[in-house]
Amino acid sequence: MKFITEKSQIVDSLQNAAAVAERRQTIPILANLRLKTVNGKLEVTATDLEIQIKTYSDLIEIQEEGETTVSARKMSELCRSLPEGENVNFSLSNGKLTVSSSNFHADFATISPDDFPEIEINEEQTPITVESSVLKRLLSKTSFSMASQDVRYYLNGMLLEIEGNKINGVATDGHRLAFSSAITNAADLDVRNILPRKAVLELSKLLSPNEGTVELLIGASYVDVRSEKLSFSSKLIDGKYPDYNKVFPTGEPLPLEISKEILQSALSRASVLSNEKYRGVRLSISEDSLKIVANNPEQEEAQEDMEVNYKGEALEIGFNVSYLLDVFNTLEQRDIKMTLLNSSSSVLIES
Repeated sequence: MKFITEKSQIVDSLQNAAAVAERRQTIPILANLRLKTVNGKLEVTATDLEIQIKTYSDLIEIQEEGETTVSARKMSELCRSLPEGENVNFSLSNGKLTVSSSNFHADFATISPDDFPEIEINEEQTPITVESSVLKRLLSKTSFSMASQDVRYYLNGMLLEIEGNKINGVATDGHRLAFSSAITNAADLDVRNILPRKAVLELSKLLSPNEGTVELLIGASYVDVRSEKLSFSSKLIDGKYPDYNKVFPTGEPLPLEISKEILQSALSRASVLSNEKYRGVRLSISEDSLKIVANNPEQEEAQEDMEVNYKGEALEIGFNVSYLLDVFNTLEQRDIKMTLLNSSSSVLIES
């Protein structure tokens, strides 16, 4: 294998693949990327046996076809540190991959690509075309609410639900729930699959809002996302996701409207003096008025008053301030609507 490329053409592919590669190295080759020249492009593959990524990069010149595997971390860090605009030469000889530029030379140890465990999907999959920006938004608007290491394993991911021409993303950790929805070209489909946490986080970084459409292929055990320069595969979590519709609060709504920026800024200040363990803040709400109060065991306290659009009954309600800030960090609109019911019910925040 021997080829020449330019740093900017491959650095993103290497970094994206390195994020997927298994770092714990229980199986040494999982810490490696597979580099393969295919039809004038460089195919970079990484897997942790649960998810797999393939990216394709244009090359300046292929002098000799071939493939090998090399350390994901070392290769991505090296290429990232090379000067911008630099041409990079790759050459495989006697089990060593040589990477060189104008003033630099390095030899990397390799492992035979014959041992690389590529995921092969042998099940029927339903294809759906969706805008890359829509799918990226769906993932980023809900991923913050996923559980991390919950014994209820089905919560350690995101529910991807397709109902007719609607695609929904749902995530919850048992304390908060995020829901996002969009329109697709899917017709009369009824699909409910749970994507693993790592797949959701990596895919939300990989998708580009300027990429156009991507193909979503959904099967019983795997989901694929494909575009011109990307092929992403993930195992699905086998489990039954809870009925999230039962979580939305019901009753006589008490709507409150406020500028996101003003409330977000006030909560950030209050969080400084909130209890470091419980992160609690109290909201005291009355007609057109909101008071935020935070305190901690050191007898420190923060208070802030602001004007809001609220005509309901007076009430006081407490929240984990980190949960609120996570929501506001994902919302794009300047004004937000918070629907309250009473001091003991959850709040619905919408955009």
